[in-house]
Formats: sequence, structure tokens, C-alpha cells
Amino acid sequence: ASASQVQAAPAQPAEDPIQLLEKLGGLLAKGILTQQEFDAKKAELLSRIK
Repeated sequence: ASASQVQAAPAQPAEDPIQLLEKLGGLLAKGILTQQEFDAKKAELLSRIK
């Protein structure tokens, strides 16, 4: 495998929505995401939990 390949974890479920929210919060704090983008993704992730 070359170093440029993205390592995927086969046969694992999608990332936990809570972990994704934490990552998104970090992106928001760094200014990478706008508050509007964060809120939209947060709503999408929270809808998966229900």
C-alpha cells in the first residue's frame, strides 16, 4: 500500500454521530466551518440518533 492511499476500515459502521459532532465543533472553533454550516450538519447528525 502506498502512503498516499486513504486507509479505510472495512466492515465497520459509520462514525458515531457524537464523534462527528465533536469534530465539527472543532472545525467551527477554527473558523473552517461557518455557524450556519455547523448548524445544518448538526441537525442532520442529530436526526440519525433518534
